Amino acid sequence: MPLWKLQTVGREHLDFLYANTGAGNTITLRPGIAFCFRKFHPLISDLVRGAWGRLVRQQNLEVLGETADLNEFLFGSERAALAVVRPVLLDIQRGRCFYCHAPLTPAATHVDHFIAGARYPVDLGHNFVLADSRCNSQKRDRLPACDHLAAWAERNAQFGAEITRELERRGVIAELASSNRVTRWAYSQTEGAGGLTWVRADEMVPLAATWRELIRPFSEM
Repeated sequence: MPLWKLQTVGREHLDFLYANTGAGNTITLRPGIAFCFRKFHPLISDLVRGAWGRLVRQQNLEVLGETADLNEFLFGSERAALAVVRPVLLDIQRGRCFYCHAPLTPAATHVDHFIAGARYPVDLGHNFVLADSRCNSQKRDRLPACDHLAAWAERNAQFGAEITRELERRGVIAELASSNRVTRWAYSQTEGAGGLTWVRADEMVPLAATWRELIRPFSEM
């Protein structure tokens, strides 16, 4: 029964996956849909999980509170997946925190999403950086300031191919073009809203107008 409602948004019918006809137990996917489902399965899964998690939290906020690890509760821990990223980035970052450049220690090394998962809940390899626990907790879901953006773009320009090679053979999606598009989207949203960006601790600054130039040289790679 949900299949006949899946492609309805409000009062609009968008039958782009399969013809929304009949009421039986089978559907016929349109040409190319099965291929796309298979090719983009990890991306689709993460998007659906993110949307489902937000809906569950909104409907159960009084019970769950703000700090419950809902994603881990619903879908299991992703620590094992993130663990394969750590040694690759540790070597590239020469054992230092991406944000403050202090030496990293094994007990306080976190895999951080440069563009926070709260903004775009898809794990893309080039979006990962290593941060010490203090910077990771201070940054939270804030958008990094332009100095950090410049460092991120430069790292991907220099080590992008290596990140792709090493993470994809470990089963992690690593498409630099996709990461760049997500990053441009996140910064354009902040620019449009007149939002602030994170520097360090609780220091926030307006988004500099030069942010587009920092991403543009690498956005077409």
